[in-house]
Amino acid sequence: MFAFEWLVLVHAAALVLASAAAPRVVRRLTVVVGAAVLAALVPAVAWGGASALRLFLAPHVYLVSGYWLPALLLNEASRSGVPGGRFEAWLVRSDARLRPWLPGVPRRLVSTVELAYLLCYPLVPVSLGLVWWRGETADVGRFWLSVLAAGFACYGTLPWLVSRPPRATAGTGPEPRSVGALNAFVLGRFSHRWNTFPSGHVAVSVAAAWSVWEIWPAAGAAVGGLAAAVAVGAGAGRYHYVMDVFAGVVVALLAAMVTW
Repeated sequence: MFAFEWLVLVHAAALVLASAAAPRVVRRLTVVVGAAVLAALVPAVAWGGASALRLFLAPHVYLVSGYWLPALLLNEASRSGVPGGRFEAWLVRSDARLRPWLPGVPRRLVSTVELAYLLCYPLVPVSLGLVWWRGETADVGRFWLSVLAAGFACYGTLPWLVSRPPRATAGTGPEPRSVGALNAFVLGRFSHRWNTFPSGHVAVSVAAAWSVWEIWPAAGAAVGGLAAAVAVGAGAGRYHYVMDVFAGVVVALLAAMVTW
């Protein structure tokens, strides 16, 4: 099996262990069953699936499951909307201290970087296609190892480092008929609505861009520019705290450097 498939198995085992801390049996069983299905899917696809399923479709399922399953382990107080406590308060204080030191995004560019934040979703399959086109099968395996390692590192902290996105703590909403409103619509229906620390959007985007750069520097520079815009948009649109963004970049670089 590829190294990224072993990583998924390790992640599934970690979810089972973490589920022991879940406060409600129903959610604990849901996570255990989900992790078991995930663990069974990996060898089934690795040994019996076509290469397109194994390298192109199944890894997206692994990434999405890594995002959703940890959210089921949040305690009842958090799921009821109670603020995340000291960790969230620390993020809010850090934001208040760091944002004044960072260059502001011109108002006319805010919509552009918010659109880039929305484009982080197709960034992964597009990057995968570029690596596949110019690289070899082993390079596709390294791509997924880097992306999944970065994503799992961000998503797996959620049950312990609980916080709401800064747009929720500030109580402000996007302007109607704006890119921010479109982002809010997508996040409201296709996310668990909790803040991930580090930022999974940033970490996965940067890891994917690094992987493309290793195979095709010119294309990697273009994807890297989009990944940088994702990071700026995450902060400027208040989808993530500044510390989330910085930590996401660090996690991605560590994952990519170890992988490549």
